[in-house]
Amino acid sequence: MFKQHQDFAKVVVNDFLGGPKIIKQCHIINAQKGLTAVFVVFLIWWYQNFSLGAYLYLGLHGSYGVIWVVKDFTFPDRTFQNKITIGSLIFTVSLLGLYWVIAWLQISEGIQNPSNGRVVTAIFAYVFGVVLMIVSDCQKYYTLKYKQGLITEGMFKYNRNPNYTGEMLLYSSFAILSGNWLAYAILFTVWIVGFYGFMINKDISFSKKQGWNEYKKQSYLFLWKVHSNDIINYALYGALVAYLIWDYQVSGAITLLKK
Repeated sequence: MFKQHQDFAKVVVNDFLGGPKIIKQCHIINAQKGLTAVFVVFLIWWYQNFSLGAYLYLGLHGSYGVIWVVKDFTFPDRTFQNKITIGSLIFTVSLLGLYWVIAWLQISEGIQNPSNGRVVTAIFAYVFGVVLMIVSDCQKYYTLKYKQGLITEGMFKYNRNPNYTGEMLLYSSFAILSGNWLAYAILFTVWIVGFYGFMINKDISFSKKQGWNEYKKQSYLFLWKVHSNDIINYALYGALVAYLIWDYQVSGAITLLKK
């Protein structure tokens, strides 16, 4: 099943509908991410929404686009350096365009004055996610530059895809700000269609390398294997999810400290 998924993902991402390969995928990604701030500013002007929620969204999503472009010019991801067909170009633009739908949701009808708890949660998820992604990609780039093979230490020791974990966290901050269920649905769609495919492809590639069996035992696909016992790990993550749900229901646990 994984092999079929890998073949399907490669076709969609690189060779969809066939034909000549005309442009590197990284150029499409950089253009979309780099222009995000401009797009959000346009939305702010169009909807005349100069609220805290709009400015905060611009600060988070807009800065991420700039950070991504700087990252790609400094230590590019080899995954996106291949040229793609027109069909794959359309697929890439469509998938990335879903992120701009979240921006539209926020500026057009999102929460204009988010609560303190929502602001803190969004900023925490964004900052942690960006740092996790940047540090992981940097480690991966410079490690593979001088030594090929599995990366089984540092950020990748217990999590095989900390860079994708970081991206999921930072994108979650945008949905948190918007407070719109459609924003969460978009993220899950992108993660399943895009991120999951990339992670499975990596696992299939890793399985051919020396030390894979040991590495797989000590790590999870995109979460940290903090304990050798899987049941304990599942319990810890389950408790974390339960806490986050409770925290959301009480509008931030820190509010309980008020006298």
